[in-house]
Amino acid sequence: MTEGPTAKAKAVIVKRMVGDEVVTEAIMRSGRSNIDVGNLVGLRLDYADAYGKNILFVFGDYMVRTHLMMYGTIHIYDFDESLTKPESKMRLMLIFESKKVVIYNAPIVEIDYKWRILDKLKRTLGVDPLRDDWSVEKAVMLIRRHGDRKIGDVLLDQRVIAGIGNILRNEILFRAKIHPERLVKDLSQKEVERIARYAWELSWEFFRRKIERKRIAPLLMVYNKARKPCPRCGRPIRLYYQKPNGRKTFVCDYCQR
Repeated sequence: MTEGPTAKAKAVIVKRMVGDEVVTEAIMRSGRSNIDVGNLVGLRLDYADAYGKNILFVFGDYMVRTHLMMYGTIHIYDFDESLTKPESKMRLMLIFESKKVVIYNAPIVEIDYKWRILDKLKRTLGVDPLRDDWSVEKAVMLIRRHGDRKIGDVLLDQRVIAGIGNILRNEILFRAKIHPERLVKDLSQKEVERIARYAWELSWEFFRRKIERKRIAPLLMVYNKARKPCPRCGRPIRLYYQKPNGRKTFVCDYCQR
């Protein structure tokens, strides 16, 4: 699953490679479009960004939103380069003056007016650590609304902190020294604030490595480290599948309380 930092990095990389070029042709195979995809022809990619795990491309008053989920990809080709995947897997192709941007296998591809997509995202998603309107205070407030839920489950809820996926939530909780099974209502104010601060810090650290096309492995302290020694205490990291989300959870039962 594409997490927020990866989504934002993909958006920025596309913008870098396309630059100020104009769309010369737009082909949409599947998805939802409330405007004619042909309206993008003749427009420049003004900017590219992400909101949570959603990748956003802005062309004047219009916006393309895609969510790659597990299997979606974005490929950038030179204008005269052949596609490397079957056209049947193509969802959207935007042809620029010297590049082709192709979205494959993405379950969500949407084209609409910019304001309409942003309004929907703001209504349905929580705060995003990588956006300008992020605040620790708002993140704490949104977490606190879920007092009877486990913090390890709440961090996967996109209505709380948008963009946090399974890798980030494991690493955030380890650094914050919080056990994923603890209920939100049992956390102190300082503990929740610590979680929010690490959500911001790690999201940016992940993003910086992604934008430089570097692996995030050097940042991982517990994820996929089952039975390996905890970097703090040396005791073995435990792997289990947390309920009710069923996601792989890595924890040091000694350091995380």
